[in-house]
Amino acid sequence: MFIQLSDYLSAYVLPSGRAVFAGRKVVAAAQELGAADIAKRADAFLDAANVTHDLEIRYRLAQATPQYGPAASTIDARLDRALGALQRMVAGYVELSEDPATDPAMAAAARRLSNELFPRGVTHVTMMSFPEEFETVSKLLTRLQGSGDLAPAVARLSLDPFVATLATLNTSFGAELDRAPKVEGPGWDEIRAARARMHARQLELIAAVLGAFPDSDEASLTRRTAVLEPLSVQQRALAALYRSRRGGRDVNPDTGEVDPTAPEEPVSPPSA
Repeated sequence: MFIQLSDYLSAYVLPSGRAVFAGRKVVAAAQELGAADIAKRADAFLDAANVTHDLEIRYRLAQATPQYGPAASTIDARLDRALGALQRMVAGYVELSEDPATDPAMAAAARRLSNELFPRGVTHVTMMSFPEEFETVSKLLTRLQGSGDLAPAVARLSLDPFVATLATLNTSFGAELDRAPKVEGPGWDEIRAARARMHARQLELIAAVLGAFPDSDEASLTRRTAVLEPLSVQQRALAALYRSRRGGRDVNPDTGEVDPTAPEEPVSPPSA
């Protein structure tokens, strides 16, 4: 069984922005001490942190890219209004059908459409996701047009203009859903692997510093602190967040300030 650094070194997996910010300071401190081996380890950690940070930015960009064409939301709103208008027209005919003088055929058509168009209410359809609404309306239109089983009722109530508008809007809606701008980003497995490499470089750096300055005298303490304090600052910050049961927000790698646009991730100690 191999002995891992994590068996003896306990450190949080730093969010990549925090790692980049701390890594720059560690590199500078190691260079100032003239510790070439430690500076090399610090560079490797900083490189891994930068790679991870870039991957996470690309991942968030891909996730934030709109799934559909730019006009999808506008057409969806018009489609919702058209569905509402059709429902209101049918409801009006149902109200008329309560009058005994109403043509029985018209009353029957109104009741059938009322029962079968929106059995769970029109808002059940309008609150669906875009693809679900498109498919639901598409299936509804096959029943309302041509040889569909509800087409005679539509014709009897002279609702053809409403159905035609609905069909036109739904066709445009479907086309917009197919125009999804695709931004390729890294997969989650790639992000997870990059974070693991970054954390491994962090532990290797810490081990190198401890190996170079292993004693308890003032000189070793001073050198260890000079190199590792930037990492310790971030570790203490995450420990405080962990104790308060809050997630660990990442920081701007240039300024060290908390980045309000970064996702809040759960903070937990690395597994051994």
